[in-house]
Amino acid sequence: MEIFMVLISYLIGSLSLGQMLANRKDIEINSIGTNNPGAFNIYNEVGHFWGYVSGAFDIFKGTFPVFFGKVILNIEFPYLAMITLAAVVGHMWPIYFKFQGGRGLATSLGALIVWDFYLTLFIFIIAGVVVFWFRYLSNLKPRVSLIMLPLFILSSYFMKENMRLTLIGIAMTIIIYIKAGEFRYRIG
Repeated sequence: MEIFMVLISYLIGSLSLGQMLANRKDIEINSIGTNNPGAFNIYNEVGHFWGYVSGAFDIFKGTFPVFFGKVILNIEFPYLAMITLAAVVGHMWPIYFKFQGGRGLATSLGALIVWDFYLTLFIFIIAGVVVFWFRYLSNLKPRVSLIMLPLFILSSYFMKENMRLTLIGIAMTIIIYIKAGEFRYRIG
């Protein structure tokens, strides 16, 4: 059952509302803006409303499988960690869209909400303040938001003293930074 949930989590994470919206409007989203179907690029290239909708859906993709596994099925930590990472990896490398996905920040946020709502809210507010501070440097916003996960790791370790949250944060940070490196390579 647990391995099945990991697979389902990846498939849910692979759903890309942003890609579908861009396709519907005949926009090649992987070739403009930030070159990915993430909410930030949808916001800039398709429309503000659709960017918010896409972002909410990306958050839901992380929240739903982790919530279902943790609260409904009461799955043990190792499998729950794999479910969490599978949703994020699905968003980054979606099987339905030739493995061209977003950066995984919103999906990570959605998954982390289930792990610890208040800690995630605290980190989201800090990252939001930093992004707001750099609001005029629109190309810098996605990069600045990458600070969210290292802050989560430090906070979960020092404030909560929760090694499980710290391990989840470290694993997410590694795959998100791998994806960020891939974007830099693709862009030039």
